[in-house]
Amino acid sequence: MHLVDSNLQRAAPPAGADTGAAVQGLRQFGFSLINAERGSAENGNRVVSPASVGAAFAMARSGARGTTADQIDDVLGFPPDTGPVYNTLTAQWSSQCGRDAPQIRIAHAVFAQEGLPLKQNCLDAMATDFGAGVRAVDFAEPAAADLINDWVRQETRDHIDKLFDILDPATRLVLANAIYLEAQWVTPFPAASTSAAPFDRAEGGTVQVDTMLNTAPFDYADGDGWSAVRLPYKGRDLAMWVLLPDTSSDPIALLEPAVLSQAARRASTQMVQLSLPKWDFQSNLPLIEALKNLGMTAPFTDAADFSGITDVELLIDQVQHRADITVDEKGTEAAAVTGIALRELSGRPVSDVRMGVDHPFAFVVLHEPTGAPLFEGVVGDPSATQ
Repeated sequence: MHLVDSNLQRAAPPAGADTGAAVQGLRQFGFSLINAERGSAENGNRVVSPASVGAAFAMARSGARGTTADQIDDVLGFPPDTGPVYNTLTAQWSSQCGRDAPQIRIAHAVFAQEGLPLKQNCLDAMATDFGAGVRAVDFAEPAAADLINDWVRQETRDHIDKLFDILDPATRLVLANAIYLEAQWVTPFPAASTSAAPFDRAEGGTVQVDTMLNTAPFDYADGDGWSAVRLPYKGRDLAMWVLLPDTSSDPIALLEPAVLSQAARRASTQMVQLSLPKWDFQSNLPLIEALKNLGMTAPFTDAADFSGITDVELLIDQVQHRADITVDEKGTEAAAVTGIALRELSGRPVSDVRMGVDHPFAFVVLHEPTGAPLFEGVVGDPSATQ
């Protein structure tokens, strides 16, 4: 394996870059994606990283042209200058300072078939906007998948051990993003207060789960059929919003961006007695069908145009997303990877509020200065691991 490098280094984020449109697109995409995947887990648990999927497709967008580019833009809500904007966003997400600040690691990688003629503009964009060199591999050999999985384990601190279950030997290019997060609550939950409590599962029935308890000042809001609480992490740039429907209904609707914006506007600091289950699960999501349902079709057909990457005709063969999240008394640890595999077209196809989170709910981990959703999901059964 060797690197095919541009002579350029990653560019400093442009001063005053307007990231608002990209974040708005990311928030809407995150909701649309998890809504499209609502049937992917029988137990009702799902976690996705809109930030990771967005960053991976920002890499693909740098080489997309025509209808392929237009559909990627429409589904992801990308602005015209996607590469530089995502350079700015990923720098902002990971620029946490201080001893107790969250650890956020964001990495990008490109794996290309040995001998694939990549265009210089593509190499330069990968270097300047994503800090990614190109690793030359032979996708006909199992060692290629091993190399990608080694990178995944390293960048997620062993929380995710592989990206693709299998790679077609006709694969010519893999674009990958990884995000790792470790953050501590500003107000930890006392471990001594954790005890078993009932939780009404999404699939029916009740299960006893480890449930944390804390009474402290939190930002709290309620609306028509829901209540929400904001749990800040040390460093203050990150917070988790827990959004609870009033009844045991599907909480996915609460991830709609307008609901979260309403919660933020209505929130006031109140003394909240909060009971919240611990959870630890992962999601493994092939995304092509969901993306097609959202209107992205051209990149997966013979009409795909990635001529900004290479003159070899390519289409997207796989989009794989894996995410993992653990929430406990101390805080949150989460990781996500997204891989886009492209193959040749000729290859194979209250004042004192009580909020008892005891039924399915939604959560979002926000980077608050930009408003970007780094992780979001729904919990239908905290006792399940998938």
